[in-house]
Amino acid sequence: MKDVVPPSSAVEDEAIASENGLPSTEPALSRSDSQRVSYASMNLFTLLLSTLAPAWIGQALLTRTPPDLWAGAALLTLASAAFVALGALMRNLTAGNEPAAAPRFVLWLDRLPPYYLLFVLAFVSSGIAFWCAATPELRPAPALIAWLASLCLFLASARLLDQRRNDGSGEEPWTRRDLVAVAALTLAALALRMTMIDAIPQNFGGDEGEMGLEARRVLEGRITNPFVTGWLSHPTLWFFLQALSLSVFGNNVFGLRALSALIGTATVPLLYIFARPLFGRGVAFGAATLLAVYHFHIHFSRLGVNNIVDPLLALSAFMAFFTGVRRLSSFALGWSGVICGVAQHFYMGSRLTPLLIVALVAHLAIADWRRFRWLAPRLPLIVGGFLLGFGPLIAHFINDPSALTARLAMVGVVQSGWLERKLAEGVPLAQIMLDQARQSFGAYTFVPDRGAWYDPKIALLDSVSSVLLVLGVALALVNWRRSEWFLLVAWLTGAAVLGGMLLVNSPESPRYVTTAPALCLLVMLALHRITALAGQAFQWTGRGRALTTLILIALLAGWNLNFYFRDYIPRRTYGWTHTEIATKLAHYANAQPAPVYVYMFTPPRIFFGNGTIRFVASGVEGMDVHETITDPAQIAPPPDGRRPLFIFLPEREAELAIVQQRFPGGVIERFHGEWEPVVLFIAYLPP
Repeated sequence: MKDVVPPSSAVEDEAIASENGLPSTEPALSRSDSQRVSYASMNLFTLLLSTLAPAWIGQALLTRTPPDLWAGAALLTLASAAFVALGALMRNLTAGNEPAAAPRFVLWLDRLPPYYLLFVLAFVSSGIAFWCAATPELRPAPALIAWLASLCLFLASARLLDQRRNDGSGEEPWTRRDLVAVAALTLAALALRMTMIDAIPQNFGGDEGEMGLEARRVLEGRITNPFVTGWLSHPTLWFFLQALSLSVFGNNVFGLRALSALIGTATVPLLYIFARPLFGRGVAFGAATLLAVYHFHIHFSRLGVNNIVDPLLALSAFMAFFTGVRRLSSFALGWSGVICGVAQHFYMGSRLTPLLIVALVAHLAIADWRRFRWLAPRLPLIVGGFLLGFGPLIAHFINDPSALTARLAMVGVVQSGWLERKLAEGVPLAQIMLDQARQSFGAYTFVPDRGAWYDPKIALLDSVSSVLLVLGVALALVNWRRSEWFLLVAWLTGAAVLGGMLLVNSPESPRYVTTAPALCLLVMLALHRITALAGQAFQWTGRGRALTTLILIALLAGWNLNFYFRDYIPRRTYGWTHTEIATKLAHYANAQPAPVYVYMFTPPRIFFGNGTIRFVASGVEGMDVHETITDPAQIAPPPDGRRPLFIFLPEREAELAIVQQRFPGGVIERFHGEWEPVVLFIAYLPP
């Protein structure tokens, strides 16, 4: 057992707690000020590569339907001329000629640090991405490539700025045991998320189906712009990623959910990498283990929706920010901004991430002025990275501002009119906000989830973890001057306010998925402090403390896994009864040996256009029967070559007798709930 958890060093807490986990001295310059570096060759090569962009766009214009001959030929000619001229200049330099003998343009490039040119080209490439996204013939591939190129150019320029940086040599080095332990934990997390993913959870949600249908439209070429919003105002880039998952893993439920499982798995080692330099490897490994087995995180890693992206990108952004400040790295700060921008292409909860970066900057200004003075002139790197990461989606929101706030208009307490209705009922504003705060903050420890997305009948944490969370928050408040502790409290508070208090029907678990890493970290920090105090009281050795911590983590892990796979899953409560009906109905219709035409006697509760039915039974045709029938002649005949299949909800079973008059001699089958012994629907299949 001793090799399972990487042991903490004896001075780990003290060393890490000394000063925000950051170096106290700045590294020396790596290059002598007396040396002047020639940049001509590097800048010329960068410009040479940039000529590929107009050449590629020109080729795309020539091959589109109809072709744009003049524009395409002009771009190809311009790119070719620039390529030849720049190549000739590079040959002259490599032949030994001094830059002083070259044209004035080369002399200017010789003195220009390359990061300036790369920075300009990054925004030029972004502009090309905006243009390609607005031109139907130049999407999706040209628009995506230009956008990704802008991010790479920007990060390359930021990397070249890192002339004064700390390489992290003061941090505890990784060992082979660390690598093996993290790799094993990652494989375990993958198994918990990927195994039987098409059957656990058994229900297939309507929103999963709708997103899957959008992904199929991408594969069919019906959605070509990755920088707009689609179904329910979700940015379409997610659907492009799901389309890739369907292509790789299969165009079915497994293929749709596999992407979420991989993203959820990747979050586990990322939490370790994030927490290790800030809290020590013992806390980092414990927190990552708790996240790997956390029932809440496992559940959303098994759904084909975009909520699970939030914690991955949030951790990436925060890790980059702390790395930038700790190692004095411009590249890391730029990366943080890029991730914040890219996060805007996914679930609405990702909008919290840049706000937390702003809060961290403000915290440094208050609690650590010396590092803030270093950070302040480099804040444009974060802003520039954010704008580039946001990319052409910005233009879509500018052209259609309602797309940015469409979801808020439905669920915002003010925008939806909910607050106005409550006030009209005579409920005091103070009471309304107090109730909202209790529900939203209580979601972590004592208020059960109220949404159909999970509905575990408990709060996000079990009772033991809830107590540990409270202790962890208390520790964070005591250590508020340390940015990493401040972040954890701000993370939970921001989600509870923006994803709870300001929205109706709080709490709903999808809005809290982003907080899963913070919850596990705070629980582990409290657990780590308890075992440390116990070790002092009972004079345990470091090995004894590690073993005690391991046992406690194992107990929490066992509870989480038992709860999710043996308690929650058999209930089949994900999506509630309507989703169970739609899932069973879709599989039943899809399993028919001959093509069928489904008559849905299910409105107004369930319709044939339900996302679950259309994704799972994509080859099945059907119609909704809205009005109650009283005469067999009211039933339209099925299309040629298709056998009729009639589906009734219990409240419309009386119409079955009329159908039997028109189509006698069929087979009646009743489908019951697996958890509650009630009739879900009745199927009638004529001969």
